[in-house]
Amino acid sequence: MIRQLYAAFFLVSLSAQPIPVHPLEIGSPDQLAINLREKRAIPKSDCDKLELWECRPDDTSRSGDISIRWVQLDDDPELEALIVMQAPAENTYAAFVFDKRKSWNLVGAFFDRQWKLDASSFLEAGKLTEDSPTLLLVHRDLGGSGSALFTTEAFHLRQGQLWPALTVTNAAFSYLPAPGSVTRETLFSSGNFLIIHKNTQTLAGELVSNTCEAQRWTQARRAFVRAPEADATYCDRTTGKPFKEKSRWAGLKYYP
Repeated sequence: MIRQLYAAFFLVSLSAQPIPVHPLEIGSPDQLAINLREKRAIPKSDCDKLELWECRPDDTSRSGDISIRWVQLDDDPELEALIVMQAPAENTYAAFVFDKRKSWNLVGAFFDRQWKLDASSFLEAGKLTEDSPTLLLVHRDLGGSGSALFTTEAFHLRQGQLWPALTVTNAAFSYLPAPGSVTRETLFSSGNFLIIHKNTQTLAGELVSNTCEAQRWTQARRAFVRAPEADATYCDRTTGKPFKEKSRWAGLKYYP
């Protein structure tokens, strides 16, 4: 089940298409959170969309901690709902994003093993540059056997759909072949520009490479794109590192 969701998400990301939208039959995210928390009946169509064993009436698994938050992700006055919950049957955390048009829709579902993060920091809403819109920021580990891949994915909600806008690899650990390596992308910002510093080292601490590049938000594509004209302003071409005095840390999650 979870593998199918990950595969579908990667296909969406690679093709720069929005996450599919599913109408919510139960009526509201509040009611859904209550029913999940208290193991009440949930319409089968909603349960199928959530892909959680915990909401199936024929399964005894109960949800862990459930929280619901309200955030502003688009320009309409209706707030969006974020539900984050423990899903013990899947051995993971699950997060769901809901947007109201004429009725409530499930516009995003995300899963994470969460062995480095607490549940409250799974999803955030914020701006990355002065001219970017408010984005949904999803922090999670997408790694598999023999690796760990901590990412931040930024999504832009427009016209009732979540569109991928940026993916940052906070830390990617590869343990095979020996001696292994770790790659980190650290995000800095200055005005309307993002500066991405990519550092790769062996697990023994030997430097492999440093690279630096600038990006900026484009309204036409509704995403961050390369801005090579700004590289010389923000990046030291000799060291491959950002100039410390030209930008500041963007505040994304840090992993050891």
